[in-house]
Amino acid sequence: MKHKLKMLLRELVARAVYHTPLWRLCDLLAPRRLVILAGHCVEAPSNDFLPPEMKIREETLEEILGWLNRRFEGVRVADGWRRLGEGGGKSLFALSMDDGYRDNVTHLLPLAERVGVPVTVYLESRPLDEQRVNWTHKFFWLVERLGVEELGIRYADETEVEPDNVRTHQVLAEGVEVVYRWKRALKYDFDPLERDRVIDSIFTAEGGDEAALCEELYMDADGVTALAEAGWELGGHTISHHVLSGLGEEAQREEVQGGRQVLMDRHGVGCESFAYPFGRRWDYNETSVEVARDAGFECAVQTHAGACTRTSDAFHLSRWMIDDEAALHLIAAEACGAFELFRRVGLDLSE
Repeated sequence: MKHKLKMLLRELVARAVYHTPLWRLCDLLAPRRLVILAGHCVEAPSNDFLPPEMKIREETLEEILGWLNRRFEGVRVADGWRRLGEGGGKSLFALSMDDGYRDNVTHLLPLAERVGVPVTVYLESRPLDEQRVNWTHKFFWLVERLGVEELGIRYADETEVEPDNVRTHQVLAEGVEVVYRWKRALKYDFDPLERDRVIDSIFTAEGGDEAALCEELYMDADGVTALAEAGWELGGHTISHHVLSGLGEEAQREEVQGGRQVLMDRHGVGCESFAYPFGRRWDYNETSVEVARDAGFECAVQTHAGACTRTSDAFHLSRWMIDDEAALHLIAAEACGAFELFRRVGLDLSE
């Protein structure tokens, strides 16, 4: 009941500030803030097989950015964080995109130029340098071709490691209907080396070409250059998008610092800010924070919704995840400071 009441209040507040001039009052009363939006892809032929939660249509994104840009100031993530620390800028917003997909160049770049906002893109280094992709892309590619039921059967037949708990067995069975739940189990409950081996085996057996998939899906070095020349911020996102909290300190340093070094040395990327892969609080830990700070990043972002203020932790900056179902009135309520005012009295309406 409490959750339902909270969600009702959330909707009422958001719609009130979005549809009336009340947002101006909230903007005046709330402290200086930076609201960071986070996505992956702009819908394009190159990302057809990726799930809906990873994509947003151009018209949806242009509406969101246009509304924000008419009222607030668009900045790059690292610049926005510095502005807050220096006491400059009040109502700031930033758009960030994770992983470094090709559509960020082919579709997002002209859109951002039309609207007049800068963008921050967090790059994995391995797709750029080795033409290799992480297991999730092969998983989604296989789901599109085989269907989740057949993929589940094939996975069970090929694995050499029996699932060690009832929950995992249930997830495999329910994966027929729930792709997200199965992906989550593969991400957290399965041995990552065995998972990668089996997914690679099925991918290859189905005629998958990793280099070709990478070329279709990810931007190349020329794309990185084009975004840098457009004035975008290009940040770090590890070498290969591992869940950092599942790695030891040495492996985390290799992923975070190694990825930054490759981007800086081979691609001339500034790497001022960093995005934790997947970005939920359980996907990274204090070791990840220490490693990112030691690597030379000024700040780091996660994927829990909220606004960043001067008192925020530089290595736990909140972001609003957006896809084509993104609700502009909720984003507006965060951007104008309405949700921050409620947060100041102990009620977080962001999530």
